[in-house]
Amino acid sequence: NFFDIMAMSARAKWMAAIIADVFKIGEIEAQEVFRNHSFQAIFDDFLKGQGSSRIFVYHQSPYKVTESGDIADTGGAPEFFVTDGEKVKLRGKGVYFVRTTPPGKPLNPSGSFDSEVLFGELSEHMVTSLNTIINQVFKPMVDRLEITDWGVCEDEQKKEFTSVFDKFANELKEALKSLQTNITLEPYDRKYDPMVADFMAGKPPNNEMFNQFSLIFSSWSEQIQ
Repeated sequence: NFFDIMAMSARAKWMAAIIADVFKIGEIEAQEVFRNHSFQAIFDDFLKGQGSSRIFVYHQSPYKVTESGDIADTGGAPEFFVTDGEKVKLRGKGVYFVRTTPPGKPLNPSGSFDSEVLFGELSEHMVTSLNTIINQVFKPMVDRLEITDWGVCEDEQKKEFTSVFDKFANELKEALKSLQTNITLEPYDRKYDPMVADFMAGKPPNNEMFNQFSLIFSSWSEQIQ
Protein backbone atom coordinates (compact mmCIF):
# COMPACT_ATOMS: atom_id res chain seq x y z
CA ASN A 1 0.00 0.00 0.00
CA PHE A 2 1.47 3.33 -1.07
CA PHE A 3 0.02 4.98 2.01
CA ASP A 4 2.04 2.71 4.30
CA ILE A 5 5.22 3.96 2.66
CA MET A 6 4.22 7.61 2.77
CA ALA A 7 2.41 7.69 6.13
CA MET A 8 5.31 8.86 8.24
CA SER A 9 7.32 10.49 5.48
CA ALA A 10 8.41 14.09 5.70
CA ARG A 11 5.57 15.00 3.37
CA ALA A 12 2.89 13.35 5.51
CA LYS A 13 4.36 14.72 8.74
CA TRP A 14 4.40 18.19 7.21
CA MET A 15 0.73 17.92 6.21
CA ALA A 16 -0.15 16.60 9.68
CA ALA A 17 1.71 19.52 11.29
CA ILE A 18 -0.37 21.97 9.25
CA ILE A 19 -3.58 20.19 10.26
CA ALA A 20 -2.48 20.30 13.91
CA ASP A 21 -1.70 24.01 13.70
CA VAL A 22 -5.00 24.95 12.05
CA PHE A 23 -7.18 22.99 14.49
CA LYS A 24 -4.98 23.56 17.57
CA ILE A 25 -4.46 19.86 18.30
CA GLY A 26 -1.40 17.70 18.87
CA GLU A 27 0.58 16.41 15.89
CA ILE A 28 0.09 12.81 17.02
CA GLU A 29 -3.68 13.31 16.88
CA ALA A 30 -3.34 14.93 13.46
CA GLN A 31 -1.27 11.99 12.18
CA GLU A 32 -4.12 9.67 13.16
CA VAL A 33 -6.12 11.27 10.34
CA PHE A 34 -3.71 9.60 7.89
CA ARG A 35 -4.13 6.24 9.62
CA ASN A 36 -7.93 6.39 9.53
CA HIS A 37 -9.08 3.68 7.09
CA SER A 38 -11.97 5.87 5.95
CA PHE A 39 -9.53 8.44 4.57
CA GLN A 40 -6.63 6.29 3.33
CA ALA A 41 -7.92 6.02 -0.23
CA ILE A 42 -8.15 9.77 -0.76
CA PHE A 43 -4.72 10.32 0.80
CA ASP A 44 -3.30 7.46 -1.29
CA ASP A 45 -4.51 9.00 -4.52
CA PHE A 46 -3.37 12.48 -3.57
CA LEU A 47 0.16 11.36 -2.68
CA LYS A 48 0.43 9.20 -5.81
CA GLY A 49 -0.63 12.04 -8.09
CA GLN A 50 -3.93 10.39 -8.92
CA GLY A 51 -7.57 11.35 -8.48
CA SER A 52 -8.50 14.81 -7.28
CA SER A 53 -5.69 17.34 -7.06
CA ARG A 54 -7.18 18.78 -3.88
CA ILE A 55 -7.94 17.58 -0.37
CA PHE A 56 -10.04 19.34 2.25
CA VAL A 57 -9.75 18.44 5.93
CA TYR A 58 -12.49 19.57 8.33
CA HIS A 59 -12.76 19.07 12.09
CA GLN A 60 -16.38 19.58 13.09
CA SER A 61 -19.44 18.03 14.69
CA PRO A 62 -21.33 15.45 12.61
CA TYR A 63 -24.47 16.69 10.92
CA LYS A 64 -27.36 15.49 8.83
CA VAL A 65 -29.34 17.09 6.03
CA THR A 66 -33.06 17.25 6.79
CA GLU A 67 -35.83 16.65 4.26
CA SER A 68 -36.18 20.42 3.87
CA GLY A 69 -32.49 20.70 2.98
CA ASP A 70 -31.43 22.31 6.26
CA ILE A 71 -28.26 21.30 8.11
CA ALA A 72 -28.93 19.81 11.54
CA ASP A 73 -26.21 19.13 14.12
CA THR A 74 -26.44 15.58 15.47
CA GLY A 75 -24.82 16.60 18.73
CA GLY A 76 -21.76 14.35 18.52
CA ALA A 77 -18.19 15.28 19.42
CA PRO A 78 -16.13 17.01 16.70
CA GLU A 79 -14.49 14.59 14.29
CA PHE A 80 -12.36 14.73 11.17
CA PHE A 81 -13.74 14.73 7.65
CA VAL A 82 -11.47 14.38 4.61
CA THR A 83 -13.04 15.14 1.25
CA ASP A 84 -12.38 16.42 -2.25
CA GLY A 85 -14.84 19.23 -1.51
CA GLU A 86 -17.81 17.77 -3.35
CA LYS A 87 -19.99 16.14 -0.70
CA VAL A 88 -19.09 17.31 2.81
CA LYS A 89 -20.27 20.77 3.90
CA LEU A 90 -17.83 22.99 5.77
CA ARG A 91 -19.43 24.17 9.01
CA GLY A 92 -16.57 25.98 10.67
CA LYS A 93 -12.90 25.92 9.80
CA GLY A 94 -10.96 23.75 7.37
CA VAL A 95 -7.60 23.31 5.70
CA TYR A 96 -6.97 22.54 2.04
CA PHE A 97 -4.05 20.99 0.16
CA VAL A 98 -3.69 21.44 -3.60
CA ARG A 99 -1.33 19.29 -5.66
CA THR A 100 0.44 21.23 -8.44
CA THR A 101 2.37 18.37 -10.02
CA PRO A 102 1.33 16.84 -13.37
CA PRO A 103 -1.38 14.14 -13.15
CA GLY A 104 0.11 10.73 -12.40
CA LYS A 105 3.35 12.08 -10.95
CA PRO A 106 3.78 11.05 -7.27
CA LEU A 107 4.65 13.74 -4.77
CA ASN A 108 8.18 13.86 -3.45
CA PRO A 109 7.91 12.04 -0.08
CA SER A 110 10.79 14.11 1.30
CA GLY A 111 9.22 17.43 0.38
CA SER A 112 7.55 19.86 2.73
CA PHE A 113 7.47 23.59 2.09
CA ASP A 114 7.83 23.38 -1.69
CA SER A 115 5.82 24.19 -4.80
CA GLU A 116 4.42 20.65 -5.20
CA VAL A 117 1.66 21.24 -2.66
CA LEU A 118 -0.12 24.48 -1.81
CA PHE A 119 -2.17 24.80 1.36
CA GLY A 120 -4.38 27.25 3.16
CA GLU A 121 -7.11 27.73 5.73
CA LEU A 122 -10.82 27.87 4.95
CA SER A 123 -13.80 29.31 6.80
CA GLU A 124 -17.53 29.07 6.22
CA HIS A 125 -17.45 32.87 6.33
CA MET A 126 -14.81 33.21 3.63
CA VAL A 127 -17.23 34.90 1.18
CA THR A 128 -17.81 37.63 3.76
CA SER A 129 -14.08 38.01 4.38
CA LEU A 130 -13.21 38.02 0.69
CA ASN A 131 -15.94 40.57 -0.05
CA THR A 132 -14.55 42.86 2.66
CA ILE A 133 -11.01 42.60 1.29
CA ILE A 134 -11.99 43.14 -2.35
CA ASN A 135 -14.76 45.74 -2.07
CA GLN A 136 -13.57 47.70 0.96
CA VAL A 137 -9.81 47.54 0.51
CA PHE A 138 -8.61 46.73 -3.00
CA LYS A 139 -11.42 48.18 -5.14
CA PRO A 140 -11.19 51.67 -3.60
CA MET A 141 -7.42 51.54 -4.15
CA VAL A 142 -7.83 50.53 -7.80
CA ASP A 143 -10.50 53.18 -8.37
CA ARG A 144 -8.15 55.88 -7.06
CA LEU A 145 -5.17 54.90 -9.22
CA GLU A 146 -3.75 57.78 -11.24
CA ILE A 147 -2.65 57.37 -14.86
CA THR A 148 0.99 57.36 -13.77
CA ASP A 149 0.30 54.57 -11.27
CA TRP A 150 -0.39 52.17 -14.15
CA GLY A 151 3.17 52.55 -15.42
CA VAL A 152 3.72 50.99 -18.85
CA CYS A 153 0.37 49.17 -18.77
CA GLU A 154 -1.43 49.83 -22.05
CA ASP A 155 -4.95 51.27 -22.10
CA GLU A 156 -6.42 48.04 -23.46
CA GLN A 157 -4.85 46.01 -20.65
CA LYS A 158 -6.03 48.55 -18.09
CA LYS A 159 -9.60 48.38 -19.41
CA GLU A 160 -9.56 44.58 -19.42
CA PHE A 161 -8.23 44.41 -15.86
CA THR A 162 -10.71 46.92 -14.44
CA SER A 163 -13.59 45.25 -16.28
CA VAL A 164 -12.76 41.79 -14.91
CA PHE A 165 -12.01 43.18 -11.44
CA ASP A 166 -15.28 45.12 -11.28
CA LYS A 167 -17.22 42.06 -12.42
CA PHE A 168 -15.58 39.91 -9.74
CA ALA A 169 -16.28 42.54 -7.06
CA ASN A 170 -19.94 42.74 -8.06
CA GLU A 171 -20.31 38.96 -8.12
CA LEU A 172 -18.91 38.80 -4.60
CA LYS A 173 -21.46 41.35 -3.40
CA GLU A 174 -24.28 39.42 -5.05
CA ALA A 175 -23.04 36.14 -3.55
CA LEU A 176 -22.92 37.71 -0.10
CA LYS A 177 -26.40 39.17 -0.56
CA SER A 178 -27.67 35.74 -1.56
CA LEU A 179 -26.19 34.16 1.57
CA GLN A 180 -27.58 36.86 3.84
CA THR A 181 -31.07 36.54 2.38
CA ASN A 182 -31.27 32.77 2.48
CA ILE A 183 -34.84 32.70 3.84
CA THR A 184 -37.64 30.17 3.67
CA LEU A 185 -41.02 31.41 2.47
CA GLU A 186 -44.19 29.87 3.88
CA PRO A 187 -45.82 27.64 1.23
CA TYR A 188 -49.52 27.88 0.48
CA ASP A 189 -51.90 25.10 1.48
CA ARG A 190 -52.14 22.54 -1.34
CA LYS A 191 -55.88 22.21 -0.70
CA TYR A 192 -56.27 25.34 -2.82
CA ASP A 193 -54.83 23.67 -5.93
CA PRO A 194 -58.28 22.88 -7.45
CA MET A 195 -59.38 26.48 -6.80
CA VAL A 196 -56.21 27.78 -8.46
CA ALA A 197 -56.95 25.57 -11.48
CA ASP A 198 -60.50 26.95 -11.64
CA PHE A 199 -59.18 30.51 -11.44
CA MET A 200 -56.66 29.84 -14.23
CA ALA A 201 -59.57 28.48 -16.30
CA GLY A 202 -61.36 31.82 -16.02
CA LYS A 203 -63.65 31.26 -13.04
CA PRO A 204 -63.97 33.92 -10.28
CA PRO A 205 -61.49 33.45 -7.40
CA ASN A 206 -62.70 31.67 -4.29
CA ASN A 207 -62.97 34.20 -1.43
CA GLU A 208 -61.33 31.90 1.12
CA MET A 209 -58.42 31.23 -1.24
CA PHE A 210 -58.11 34.92 -2.10
CA ASN A 211 -57.95 35.97 1.56
CA GLN A 212 -55.45 33.24 2.45
CA PHE A 213 -53.18 34.08 -0.48
CA SER A 214 -53.32 37.77 0.42
CA LEU A 215 -52.04 36.95 3.92
CA ILE A 216 -49.26 34.76 2.53
CA PHE A 217 -48.16 37.38 -0.01
CA SER A 218 -48.05 40.03 2.74
CA SER A 219 -45.86 37.72 4.82
CA TRP A 220 -43.55 37.10 1.85
CA SER A 221 -43.22 40.83 1.20
CA GLU A 222 -42.15 41.48 4.79
CA GLN A 223 -39.54 38.71 4.65
CA ILE A 224 -37.86 39.74 1.41
CA GLN A 225 -37.83 43.51 1.93
